[in-house]
Amino acid sequence: MKSLLKYCKVLALVALAGALFASCVREDGPKVAKAVLGDQSIMNFAARDPQPQTVTVYSDGPWHTKAPSWITVDPAEGDGVVVVTVTASANVDEGGMLEPRKDTLFISGNTLASRLIILVNQEGDTYRFAEHLTLDKVIALADNKSFIIDEATVAAVTAAGAVLTDGTNLIYAVTGEEAQVGDKVTVKGVKGTVNGVPTIFQTDGFTVSSAGTFTPGEPANFNESIASYQGGMQYVKVSGVVSGGNLKVEVDGVEYAIKQVDCQESLGIGKLTGNKVELTGYTYGVLGANMFGILTTEMKDNGPAIVPRPDKLLYAKWRFTGTTMTGYQDLFGGTAGVTDLTEGFSELYVPSNVAGPGKITYYQVDKTGTTPTSGNPKRIVGGTGHPYVTGAWPGDYWLFSATDGYEYPAGTNLHIKYLTRISGTGQKYWMLEYFDGAEWKPADEYPVESEGETGTNAQYNFINPTSNVAVECYWRLAAPCREPMFRMRCVANWQSNGSGALANPNGGTCRIADNGDDGEDAGPVFEVTDAPEGDSGVPAGMTVFEDDFEWLAPYTESGVGDDLANNTVNTDTAPNVFTVEALAPCLAEFMSRGYGYIWGWKDQPWSDDTPDNGNKRTLYLQKNYLKFGKSKYNSGIILPALSALPAAGNVDLTFNWCSCMTGNAAPDMTSLVVVVTGGAVCADSGADTSSEIVTTQPIKEDGTTDLVWQTATVSIKGATQETRITIRPANYDPDVTNSARHQNRWYLDNIKVVTAK
Repeated sequence: MKSLLKYCKVLALVALAGALFASCVREDGPKVAKAVLGDQSIMNFAARDPQPQTVTVYSDGPWHTKAPSWITVDPAEGDGVVVVTVTASANVDEGGMLEPRKDTLFISGNTLASRLIILVNQEGDTYRFAEHLTLDKVIALADNKSFIIDEATVAAVTAAGAVLTDGTNLIYAVTGEEAQVGDKVTVKGVKGTVNGVPTIFQTDGFTVSSAGTFTPGEPANFNESIASYQGGMQYVKVSGVVSGGNLKVEVDGVEYAIKQVDCQESLGIGKLTGNKVELTGYTYGVLGANMFGILTTEMKDNGPAIVPRPDKLLYAKWRFTGTTMTGYQDLFGGTAGVTDLTEGFSELYVPSNVAGPGKITYYQVDKTGTTPTSGNPKRIVGGTGHPYVTGAWPGDYWLFSATDGYEYPAGTNLHIKYLTRISGTGQKYWMLEYFDGAEWKPADEYPVESEGETGTNAQYNFINPTSNVAVECYWRLAAPCREPMFRMRCVANWQSNGSGALANPNGGTCRIADNGDDGEDAGPVFEVTDAPEGDSGVPAGMTVFEDDFEWLAPYTESGVGDDLANNTVNTDTAPNVFTVEALAPCLAEFMSRGYGYIWGWKDQPWSDDTPDNGNKRTLYLQKNYLKFGKSKYNSGIILPALSALPAAGNVDLTFNWCSCMTGNAAPDMTSLVVVVTGGAVCADSGADTSSEIVTTQPIKEDGTTDLVWQTATVSIKGATQETRITIRPANYDPDVTNSARHQNRWYLDNIKVVTAK
């Protein structure tokens, strides 16, 4: 079968060369080759005793060769159709195989266009001359050079690799081996550059020598430095809104895109369109204009970017009694309490049980260097229903928080009140702080003091007595905030009974209470008292859906063309996801992103089902955009529901499209329409189907055209979260009597839906 295929390929090349010869004969002047073709494009040679290989050259004129020093070509020049023998010298010496060789053989005519390029590769020992290098030396190494790293620390683990560090330098390594953060590893690899960032793109040895720990430190705020980023790896956090599968960040009116690279599935943001997300990880170079890569280590989903202003402002209330709090013991610390010296406990909290979405959480610092007494510290819900802790330590804090999903604007006023008390051996000095939307600030009602009887420079503004005391505070947001917070933070080990400082966590208690000595209900209450109207509702220009189809990249790396860039139609490089078995994952991802597909032909009106009927289903890949339809078969796309639209309203749809053309550059006379559902209407027609979108591609005097992107905009009124938008040709029934209308093929890219007034 392979021989038959090769024979057919040669016949095709001969036919093509014959056609070229016929069209390129010159009647005067020197003979010039305008086309040089061949039946080989890659040659691989053994290191020892490499055998000669042949390539048949097809040319309409004289040609010559240019080869690397280890390649011999016979003949080195010729005219017309010639069988050429290519020989490689051995790639060995007395010590064994030398490093692998890779180069290019050119067989060229007299113009740049008439050139056959053959990649020549020869096996070898990649690490024959590899040096043992430190990480900084590897980063400075020339590309494609091999090396051995005796020890590096795993700073992060990605889907198919790891970030390595020596404590100062960082490099990303592609490896199929498993490792954990903190592991010490040895690496045999090859250095390269990806996105302008030094990278170990090949590892032939990645061995864990010992386990360990690694703490990356505080990530830099990339939102503040994104405008000046030129490349390199930095440990950062960055916040933005998910759009088109990327994180969009706007700074000073400029929009940037953060694209996740080699991301673990659990950290992916592709399905969080319209949500505010914070990513933590390592920057990974410049991917395009204002587009940067990130190797993600943490992802925090903060919910929809815009939430309608609630009818009732945020309000949370707790009531602590033995009866009401019984069901919350496991949420806060378990019936026997929790003994733990490690930092955290963020997942354990007391929910508001009277009203609102509030939480009371206790965070503790790492106490592993201390010697606790009697199993303390602990977290307990007592018999009276009060949540309390033992073994408080400087840095620990009680946190009150609440969110209804709405982003309260700057100028919003908040209020909190609760009761608290400690035991005689509990810590006396605390700091009351509120979050103003940007940073923590001391509560104004409690002026900051320092250098008290603690004998230290600890700052505090609250002394917690052994009897119930009321805390009440009012403050105003200086910046927008989605989760208002207030905390009470321990600042010194000095005991309330005057016995001095504690050396280790003890059984002294600190509790949050809700009733005074007379039993009167006193909270806790945490609330927004009033908020400005200015930033509420749905602003114009908010992106609720966007897709630039760059997520197609893994499926378009090879065998997929770019008709628009080349201004030509090549059906051989436009695979159909419905009929090419290897593209089944691409089709699955297309559907998982919420897209639908619509098709129609002469005897079949528009249908959004997809029967096992490959001839009629036509969704082709380009790099990286989509192509629809073929002769007599039309197709279109159904966008995902506008789930990120916070409330019913008007939106503007824009997209890039292009009408296809024939092999003779005659244009398809494609026109499109937009169809909306869910009670929405297109503004230009007042109906669910828009007016026709007619191609604006210029038609030349000879009747030919060029493939040129054009932008369409359709305004939609009354869209909701359930609205679906379809883009398709205006008709499902091609006019087979009109050669210019029997096919409605078209390309699509860069879809965007934004809110409008």
